[in-house]
Amino acid sequence: MKYKTNNLSDRDELGNNCVLSHVDFLKERFYQIETKWPQFKVLFDSLEDLAKTIPAGKTVLILERAYFYGGWTLFAPIFHKQKAVSIDCVIGSHENRWGEQESWLGDDRCIKWRPDFVNGISDLVDVKSESVDYVIVPNVIHHEKNQDKMFQEFARVLKKNGKCLIFEGLVRELHHMPYDYIRYTHEGLKVMFEKNGLEFDSYKFGTGVFDVIAYVWQNAFEYLPEKLRKEKKKWFYDEHFPYLQEMDQKYRSNLVKPNKAFPMSYIAWACK
Repeated sequence: MKYKTNNLSDRDELGNNCVLSHVDFLKERFYQIETKWPQFKVLFDSLEDLAKTIPAGKTVLILERAYFYGGWTLFAPIFHKQKAVSIDCVIGSHENRWGEQESWLGDDRCIKWRPDFVNGISDLVDVKSESVDYVIVPNVIHHEKNQDKMFQEFARVLKKNGKCLIFEGLVRELHHMPYDYIRYTHEGLKVMFEKNGLEFDSYKFGTGVFDVIAYVWQNAFEYLPEKLRKEKKKWFYDEHFPYLQEMDQKYRSNLVKPNKAFPMSYIAWACK
């Protein structure tokens, strides 16, 4: 069933099986975790754990780029048992990319909700101060120019003891230029959290160096002529990609220099 409404009673009527199917769709077809982008697994593991543990009635604020997917929120349905509030965080290039990936949502498992508000991520004008229990920011912060103001907004809207989860890819190509501004390590996020009124809590790395190699290959194909691109992609996904994923599962830690790491992605937690 496809939901195309923000009516709260319709949200409340969602069953667990419907939501689980939506999550399966996101992981299998949209983010293609098993077959293309396993770096997103750490994000979905965290979101699914949160949805099971956050008490009903708690307010979960999700800051995402819904305009990129035709104006639909991807993550709010996961928190249907809580009070999910989705904000479509528009960046400067949105006029030229509205609905670029909406076709990806053409699956009956996909639950379609419109976001509650459209705000800039550094100017959450529709969210009252100290009104939110959780802020979830999946793969967005690198598109904001005013980084300090953005983190200050996270701190402003959170209640005391509220928590903020950020997912970011550490290794990314420049994309959606000129609206791609920054990459943080988890230690860099710690600095930004604590500089702007939040206390860094913990972090978890996603996939490792062998998935980084896979991701570079995936991007390299776009630089090849079409015929060669098709040939190399077939070889890569038939033979090389499975091997790299097997290696990544086995060898995540640097055995020569333990103070080094090469994560593809990570999540970081902070609290107020």
